[in-house]
Formats: sequence, structure tokens, C-alpha cells
Amino acid sequence: MRFDLTDLRLFAAVAACGNLTKAAESLPIAVAAASSRIKSLEESVDARLFVRRSRGVELTPAGEVFLTRTIAILRETARLRQDLSQFGEGTRGNIRLFANTNAIHEYLPSLLPHFLVEHPKINVEIEEHTSPETVRAVDEGLADLGIIVGLVNTRSLEVVPFREDRLVVIVPNDHPLARAKAVRFYQVLEWNYIGLNERSSHQQYVSKTALLLGQTIQFRIQVESFEAVCHMVAAGVGVSLVPESTTRRLSGALAFSIVSLDEDWSRRKLQLVCRSSQRLAPHVRKLFDALEPVRNPA
Repeated sequence: MRFDLTDLRLFAAVAACGNLTKAAESLPIAVAAASSRIKSLEESVDARLFVRRSRGVELTPAGEVFLTRTIAILRETARLRQDLSQFGEGTRGNIRLFANTNAIHEYLPSLLPHFLVEHPKINVEIEEHTSPETVRAVDEGLADLGIIVGLVNTRSLEVVPFREDRLVVIVPNDHPLARAKAVRFYQVLEWNYIGLNERSSHQQYVSKTALLLGQTIQFRIQVESFEAVCHMVAAGVGVSLVPESTTRRLSGALAFSIVSLDEDWSRRKLQLVCRSSQRLAPHVRKLFDALEPVRNPA
């Protein structure tokens, strides 16, 4: 295969516009040259990427696959350019941090502002992923640092404690479960459930656990944050599982009852992972040190 970034940008533009002429004008590039490049690209990959129609073009199945890969390549190229340009501007660099839902919603909002103020030349890009995805990304160099939870194969990564939390059940104050001291997960699944969207690592974990029990979750609604979940529960819409740290933050403002979850997996040990703390780039090491909890405090 022989093609360059210009070919990929042109291909992505044509796919987005559905029209070769409009795509050529947006780059800009001569229409004849654009047509020649697309033809050469198809010959290079030995596949037809577009179907020509009277009103434009449409992606073929091969084109759909090629577009997915093209977008990934262009995105990484843009990130590389940004990383290097900021070094040229005197900025120390960007940090990619992958983390789970709990860390992103409950811990990083209080930890990162101080770090970013103290280090104005360091930028942090956060992405939410499941713990196995995070381990893989850090191990393969796609992320600089990661925060994971649960029993995960951490490969050869360095692992240090980050924080501890636990999942609890929240229910409306007049709910039958509100009078219980502790409940099992299967009891929670008997009621209408307020969940996070399925993209969240938290909801993926809860849904997988229910599946392993041979049960399904009766979703009443799925929302974007733990705070929204708590609002729904307080209004009497249903029940949910949230981190105890969330309830500490919101129980004074919202009326819901907190019930212990009688499951071993309710206790959550969040861990910070990296390839090697001793080999981190200086700007990444600064964030690593800021996130790592103080050991043996006085």
C-alpha cells in the first residue's frame, strides 16, 4: 500500500461530504487531482472505497472499514503534532490519563484543578475506559497513566494504590429497601433501576455482574452522571448503585436512603498504573506524584 496523509484527509473529506467536488474545495485541491488521488488510493488498497452515484458518492463496506482506520490515524497524527508543537512553544507536554467512572466523577475533579494551576504548561486529556481497556492502553503506550479498579490482569505495569471506595445502594426514603441494613445485589435487581449510560465503565461492570447472575436490569432511565442518578432516586424514580463517595457529597442536598451492599465486590480499591514510574517523562511524573496518595502521613 502506498498513500500519504493528504490521501487520507481527502478520503475522509469525501466520505463526510458525499461529494468529491465539495471535498476538493474544502481542502483545497483541484477536482481533477482529487479524483486522481482517490483512484490511486483505491488501486493501492486493492478495494473499491466509493460507489459513484448521480448526486455524489457513498462508501462501500470496504470504504466504511477504511474510514474507521483513517479517522484513527488522522486523530493520532493531530495529537502528535499538538504534542510536538507545544514543546516548541515551551509547554512541557500533554498527558493522556485513562480512568474509570468512579475516579473521573469523584476524585479527579478535586485533584486536577490544583495540579493544573500549579503547572500551567502541562495539559491533561482524560478518557473514560474500563479497567482492562485502560491496562491495555497504558501497556501499549496509548495512555501515559491509568486508574483501574477490581481484579484485572495488569500485565507488567507498575501498580500503586490510588483511593478506596465502596458501592452502596441508594433508594427513595419511602422505599421498602430503605429499612434494610444491607441487601444483596439480586434484591436490588428486583426494582426499577436508574443506571448510567452503557458507555460508562461503571454501568458496564454492573450490567456484566447482573448477567453473570442470570438476571437482567430493569432500567427505568439511564443518565450521564452519578449526580443525575441521585436526583432520580431522590425523586422516587427507582434504585441504584453508586460509590459511597457520591453519597457523602450529595446526601445533604438530596433526600435518599443509603443501604449497604452485601457483596464482596462492593469494596473498590482504585489503583494507579503506569509502565514504570522511574521512566516517566518529567511532566507525567509530576501528575503521577500528585495522584499517588501520601504514604504514612504524620
